[in-house]
Amino acid sequence: MSENEDFSQYADGLSKVRQRRWYLWGVILIYIPLIWTTLTITQSDRETAKVFAVWFVLACIASCISAFVKCPRCGNLFHVNGLIPMYFRRCLHCGLPLNADKKKE
Repeated sequence: MSENEDFSQYADGLSKVRQRRWYLWGVILIYIPLIWTTLTITQSDRETAKVFAVWFVLACIASCISAFVKCPRCGNLFHVNGLIPMYFRRCLHCGLPLNADKKKE
């Protein structure tokens, strides 16, 4: 990464990466309240298992959506290098920080 690089040109792509990460975090954070509410209302393990199955499918979809977003700088997958997604705050290929377009100089 060079000091003179204009990161504002990556703003749209990095915004997309951040948005998809928030989808994943939202699905993860809703799990406990969702299961607790379902158990409280239905008092049924079977119905709770159905809700869990739907949540699990949504979590898998959100994980894939956030994992397979391209880096605006290098064009490779931002969170995947190999087979396993790793949700670090930098591109795994070129090292572009997730908030590079927001940093003030």
